[in-house]
Amino acid sequence: MKYTKILQVLAVSVALSLLIMVIPAAPALAAEAIDLSPSEGEVGDDIDIDCEDMDTTPAGMKVYFYFSPDEADVGDDIGDEVEVYELVEDRVIDSDGTVGNAHFDVPDELDDGDYDDVVVAGYYYVYAVYEEDVGEDEPDTQIVAVDEFTVRGISLDTDKGTVGTEVEINGLGFSRSRDIAVEYDGTDIDIVDGDEQTDRSGDFDGTTILIPESTAGEHTITVVVRNDQASATFTVEPEMAISPTSGETGSEVTVTGTGFGEEKNITIAFNGVTAATDETDEDGSFTASFSVPDVAAAIYEVEVEDEDDNKGEATFTVLVSTGITISPVTSAASPAHAGMNLAVSGTGFRANAPITITDTTSGTLLTTTTSTADGAFQVTFEAEGSAGQHIIIASDGTDTLQVSFVMESQAPAAPALISPEDAAIAEAQAIFDWADVADDSGVTYTLQLATSSDFTPASLVLEKTGLTASQYTLTEGQALEATKEEAPYYWRVKAIDGVSNEGEWSTLRSFNVGTTFKIAGGILYGIMGAGGLLLLGLGFWLGRRTAYSSF
Repeated sequence: MKYTKILQVLAVSVALSLLIMVIPAAPALAAEAIDLSPSEGEVGDDIDIDCEDMDTTPAGMKVYFYFSPDEADVGDDIGDEVEVYELVEDRVIDSDGTVGNAHFDVPDELDDGDYDDVVVAGYYYVYAVYEEDVGEDEPDTQIVAVDEFTVRGISLDTDKGTVGTEVEINGLGFSRSRDIAVEYDGTDIDIVDGDEQTDRSGDFDGTTILIPESTAGEHTITVVVRNDQASATFTVEPEMAISPTSGETGSEVTVTGTGFGEEKNITIAFNGVTAATDETDEDGSFTASFSVPDVAAAIYEVEVEDEDDNKGEATFTVLVSTGITISPVTSAASPAHAGMNLAVSGTGFRANAPITITDTTSGTLLTTTTSTADGAFQVTFEAEGSAGQHIIIASDGTDTLQVSFVMESQAPAAPALISPEDAAIAEAQAIFDWADVADDSGVTYTLQLATSSDFTPASLVLEKTGLTASQYTLTEGQALEATKEEAPYYWRVKAIDGVSNEGEWSTLRSFNVGTTFKIAGGILYGIMGAGGLLLLGLGFWLGRRTAYSSF
């Protein structure tokens, strides 16, 4: 028996030795390693590849290095797990089993893989693979070593806009835990919000600046962190404003502009006719004025253009001094709301004539009245219709004058949900309750109930629109089926005001529907169990009493 065991051990040892001899020599994946120096930089930087730990055989074999944004592991394949890449270096293994003098320049684009891409600020990887056979000069696809590389740079949440635009800057690969400085065309500008230092990884986000007065076209935003810096381009677009935006003929209008050409002649046109000329300053800004020409009451275009074809436009409403006024005066900053009483007054109309007041924007006859013996009238109506500017026409059949008002465009807030609470158990005829939403134009609510958190049409169980109360109870015919914990119902609510401005959906909540039978059954079984134990104890006690009394 003892000799049999010895023979078995010898047989296994011989088999393993033969197996090792048969298996062809190949690079050991787990033993390979590369180290990039430095491990971060910009496009075009020269990066060394330390290959001291790639001690493989045979000598003369080539190692290929790929640069890619795709994350993969040793043993994965170039072309499968790594689809976007650039072959940046190849080196022959020395006779001592090492790879010397390997380095590469960080590429600006990647076009050797299945898909092309440009290199931007972010996280990348360098992968090493061997050639298929010594002297074949064809790379294998299996990754034998990998190291990470950070491309230093910044990104802007928007790369164009007018003077005063808020721009958020995010950055990667800078010196760690250092102060951030931002330059605009080489001049320091303030950080108004967000990170003012890099974190322990050398990254930052949400660093916000305001675009200063500057000319139309491209400008350079540069972030400097100690000895590191990176830049991005922002394009300034021209913008103009007028004040006031309405008035009578002959009234004075001030025009301001930013983001035009540097020290360029500008032309201000009213309804296509030149009304004034001026010149921008070195930052492309200007302030000019003109008198409103003698034109009929209407809304007119005011345009500004410089010698470089940079343009801006606004509108001006001409009012007739002896015609019509509206009170209160509304604007985008102080708009009317649904149901607000507006008063229209007119003078200079035909005496004792019927007057019609029409909203030409919506095509609605608002009200009618009759002018006085001196051709005057005053009438009130309730504001209604869509958001934005409305042109009101007053007409006596001969004379027609117009005035405008602005209806609010602010959407109501998202309702705050009250019940059912998140992950609660509700009745089949669930009661949905949410907080009231205040809006000057009044609101109605839309309630949605679905079996999917995506609220796809197929998952929608119920949709109620036009609800005037902040509560809804399911009817008997809408009663919900019981659900499992992993398949709840989802509900949400949004508010729509009287001007049809739709608010955002509320936060999402889920709930389950249980059954009375399950709850009652559980209680019943609990009572029955307790009763059984009580009877068992009573019987045992009576039995002992009987036994003792028999002695």
